[in-house]
Amino acid sequence: MSKHIGIVSVNYEGTALCYRSICEEGAAILGEYQHPQMTIHSFPLADYWPFISKLDWEGVAGLMLESAEKVARAGADFAISPCNSAHEAFEFVRSRSPIPWLHIAEVVGDAAASRGLSTLGVLGSRFLMEGNVYRDVLSERGIETVIPNANEREKINTLILDELVKGILRDSTREVFREISSQMADRGCDGVVMGCTEIPLILSQEDVEVPLLDSTRLLAKAALAEALRED
Repeated sequence: MSKHIGIVSVNYEGTALCYRSICEEGAAILGEYQHPQMTIHSFPLADYWPFISKLDWEGVAGLMLESAEKVARAGADFAISPCNSAHEAFEFVRSRSPIPWLHIAEVVGDAAASRGLSTLGVLGSRFLMEGNVYRDVLSERGIETVIPNANEREKINTLILDELVKGILRDSTREVFREISSQMADRGCDGVVMGCTEIPLILSQEDVEVPLLDSTRLLAKAALAEALRED
């Protein structure tokens, strides 16, 4: 019997894509209409925002842990969060959680290492790009991290918060992400991390030549693999 997946949601579009990806991957492996049990708990993003905006990651962790308690009580064996930025709070989460977690950046880092990538551009919220989540995890795997310049970071952050997390998808926004991804390649990156779980809604591998690492779908694949893994 497969393990029960707990999903700690922070932003609904990324969560929806991750959930759908687990269902699709599950059906491909297990058979039509098959996937592991899943429980999702979500506080509104508005509850997280006062903490995120002040970089109060312990406050963010408090909400994540409340969600973890709820999915654990519903039977979840482990948890994931399809929100890259929230992983800045992970140092406060992992040791206090009632159930184990998969870390989205660790999943991406392992995928990058397995592909032999050495320098990754990271796109995501301003908090993520300027924070330690990917820099630390990728450094442990011998992978260098590159982020866009300050103006580009602000533009990306605005597009994520004003459009993508609300499900607003514009061709002009796709072009911004396409151009910045291409610039990352020009700066020596051999891959680009879509480090906001909504970016895959607007950008796909067909849009750019540089390899893209889709954090949302990679997390979904890892969660499914963990659910099917026999201890």
